[in-house]
Amino acid sequence: MPKNYNLRRLMLEMLDKRELSKIELFDEIRRESEISTSDKTLNESLMSLLKENEIYITGYDFDIYDGVKRIQSIRTEGLVFGRVKLNFVEIENLIAQLETTDVETVKKASYKLKMLFRKKFEELEYKNISEGITEDFDAFFNRTIYYIKSQKKEQKDSLWNKLAWSLSNDNGSDDIFLNIINYVKYH
Repeated sequence: MPKNYNLRRLMLEMLDKRELSKIELFDEIRRESEISTSDKTLNESLMSLLKENEIYITGYDFDIYDGVKRIQSIRTEGLVFGRVKLNFVEIENLIAQLETTDVETVKKASYKLKMLFRKKFEELEYKNISEGITEDFDAFFNRTIYYIKSQKKEQKDSLWNKLAWSLSNDNGSDDIFLNIINYVKYH
């Protein structure tokens, strides 16, 4: 098996457990694999996972600047990566986090859902789903979430479940996503 395959698998396993900055991820891989691996090889594996939408950038770790007050450049070591979650239960958990009172939790969950929403939207764009949408993508996503949150409890719970299923890779998810888009588009 190619060396990069094992690195990719190891990266995915580590990011399944928690989000990691690039420097943390590379340090843990070197510690776990006990193989001397170059930054170039690790970067190549990381970039292929990003390109294939297996992982995404979740934030930035400013701790890498270690007390520097005036930050003038972006260092890639501070990029924080997370695993793209595409199963119904994990997405449902993200949606539940939107209902919490912790602002940071809501903010992170909203960002992750928006990334999943964008990914699904782009995958289905060949069906011209953006036709008839007058606002930009972020505004449309926000309108979708607002619409769901503004419903009565029973309807809201049903729509949250449908949204979670639609963002997953499960059977019928594309059709449900298209139904949600079309419904929000005209309401």
